[in-house]
Amino acid sequence: MHHKDFEVRVMKYFTENINLPEFWKIAKECSREFCYLSFEDIISGDIELPSIEEIKEKIADKIPYEFEKSGFVDSGPIDLSGIEEAVLGNTLVRIESMYEKFHDALTLGVAKAVKNEMVVLQQQLHEEIDIIKKKYLS
Repeated sequence: MHHKDFEVRVMKYFTENINLPEFWKIAKECSREFCYLSFEDIISGDIELPSIEEIKEKIADKIPYEFEKSGFVDSGPIDLSGIEEAVLGNTLVRIESMYEKFHDALTLGVAKAVKNEMVVLQQQLHEEIDIIKKKYLS
């Protein structure tokens, strides 16, 4: 099997087996948590949203790492039966390295979703504050 074909099949397997609703739920929870902790700053307008990298660092432990070598051998996209043990070990190390890169990219994607959701929540809070101001101060 060609190197590129191998990588494409492995990455396709990873992407087909992610739980997007779970990651969206994590992003929404993280953004709400941030807004809750920064509520006074948001109301006062003294808020600077963290960078994507800062968010990524804060949420990294919440993004599940789901690579299992035995599971990949048993149900992965590539038939690894009949491969000698040393080659199999090296192949699995290479596949896990690919998964680590995939996981890092997934974490970055969730961090971007967190930031976008924080912006939306911040705008919604400001709209609600404006309504309250008009109601009670007009």
